[in-house]
Amino acid sequence: MNKLILVMVLAALAIISTGCGNVLDRTPKDTVMVKKITKETGSNDVEYEGVLSQEAVKTLSLNAVNKYLEKSLTIDELQFELMAIDQHKFRELLNEAEYGTNPRPERAQVIEQGAEAKLDYQTELDDISGGLYYITLTRLSDPSEVYDIVLNAKDGDVIRLSEVGVVRAPSSSSQSEQEKIIALANAFIDIEGSYSLSELSLNEDITRWDSVVELFYTSKEDEKLKYCVTVNVRQNKVVGFSKDVMALLSYYSRL
Repeated sequence: MNKLILVMVLAALAIISTGCGNVLDRTPKDTVMVKKITKETGSNDVEYEGVLSQEAVKTLSLNAVNKYLEKSLTIDELQFELMAIDQHKFRELLNEAEYGTNPRPERAQVIEQGAEAKLDYQTELDDISGGLYYITLTRLSDPSEVYDIVLNAKDGDVIRLSEVGVVRAPSSSSQSEQEKIIALANAFIDIEGSYSLSELSLNEDITRWDSVVELFYTSKEDEKLKYCVTVNVRQNKVVGFSKDVMALLSYYSRL
């Protein structure tokens, strides 16, 4: 069962690099995962026993896409698909993603070279005690326009956002081009990030340079991996980010 869940989650994360279609089961109108949502006539931002309502999840997901990716979408333009995972299962996913059953040579090499980010992530796991929501948004008028969002189920904090379907390809960048890409990522964290840029360091040893660049930032205080910012080189813009435990999972899903 753990392997099945791992495949589902990593498949969702891999959409940004593969451009694949939806992989999540459509959620019934009155349900957020396995939890029944009682119909109310009041505000959409209602919480039920610590779990966000479906309307709150939709609103938070849409707002995240419009804010961080500078879109102007409306809720009626989109199809929403949801999946949930609890804290215990996510811990298992991290363990399996980190160690695997048969680690590939490149993973062992990274560990041997000491480029591995520190992996004491108990504090971050405590922050997602209510689990996570994985949401896929698809534009009805253009099914190729897809966005993936991960929310903290407890408080609705956006811990991953990506624009799906961005094609990755080997690419080389000059020194000046790399500096511009780093400046874009730095500016994104400085304006939109949950951490002050002055508290973070770009870890160039694990930055991935191709047509879509992934820049990983660690804490200056304890060297924990805190942020991954994704930049589309051709479009010269940020097309996604992940933070805390999702930054770790993003890192391991590409090893």
